[in-house]
Amino acid sequence: MRKSDLPAPMKGSTPPAKAPRISRKVEAAIEALLDGRARSITDAAKLVDMARESLSRALAKPHVQEHVRQRTDRLLKGTTLIRAAGRLDRLIDAQSENVAFRATELALGLNGYRPPQQGATVQANVNVGWVIDLRTNADDAGQILGDSTVGGTIIDAEPVEQGDGSA
Repeated sequence: MRKSDLPAPMKGSTPPAKAPRISRKVEAAIEALLDGRARSITDAAKLVDMARESLSRALAKPHVQEHVRQRTDRLLKGTTLIRAAGRLDRLIDAQSENVAFRATELALGLNGYRPPQQGATVQANVNVGWVIDLRTNADDAGQILGDSTVGGTIIDAEPVEQGDGSA
């Protein structure tokens, strides 16, 4: 197949841009932060012989942040996840009943078995409370029943008879 046999590119189309490069020093600093050799950006910058400000600017770039996210994702889904699962499994058999209970509760929760929620459940579509309308003009929108001489609105209420006190 010759190049002339390929379809012509569409007018106005541009070739895909190359992904921005990450320098070796920035890559080494990211690795130092991920494996624990550096506890801060300052420590990582010193390890790779780079100014802290330069490393900080590099880490703020979107393509570097995406690289860090992917690298962290690979790390967490690799041996870290296996080790964490093993540790959780061992904690279920811990001597402390509190630790064993919490580890068991977490393991069950991660697998979709959750205890019922405690406390009151309120539906989101229910309005609770009173609305007191202090408008004086009975012609305002929203007023159905009202006494413009008193300045209030009657809200579905029935008067309670007062006793004469001789019960």
